[in-house]
Amino acid sequence: MNKELQGLFLCIAALGLAYTILMLILMLFTGIKLFKTIAIVFTLSALLFTLGLSKDIRVRIKQKILTAITPQNNRYSAT
Repeated sequence: MNKELQGLFLCIAALGLAYTILMLILMLFTGIKLFKTIAIVFTLSALLFTLGLSKDIRVRIKQKILTAITPQNNRYSAT
């Protein structure tokens, strides 16, 4: 994928995630029910974010998440 297009996707995704955070703050303070709007904007932003990342970075992020989730059996004994 073109580097400029990846940068555009990342920029739009960052704006969408910032918009989602602002809507959550607005929802907390005013009590407005914006669940569907927030869900749609967050989903589209997450999709654009993943499209903006290169293949190598996606693989690295998956590996980090999997190592954080899976239990580690490398415990040392106290003796």
